[in-house]
Amino acid sequence: MGVKVHGVARSTCTTRVLVCLEEKGVDYELVPVNMAAGAHKQQPFLSLNPFGQIPAFEDGDLKLF
Repeated sequence: MGVKVHGVARSTCTTRVLVCLEEKGVDYELVPVNMAAGAHKQQPFLSLNPFGQIPAFEDGDLKLF
């Protein structure tokens, strides 16, 4: 599986990304981020999105936020 979406499924922003991937038929993996514990403001998540916001999108070497 090449595409990873880091985020929370209940997040509106993450849901938008997941809906687009579903519509395109892209195989993806949702990687949950524990926002209550502050995982989005710590490494290794900050290496994906330096602003500490969800979602972050990873496809091989390509990282988008």
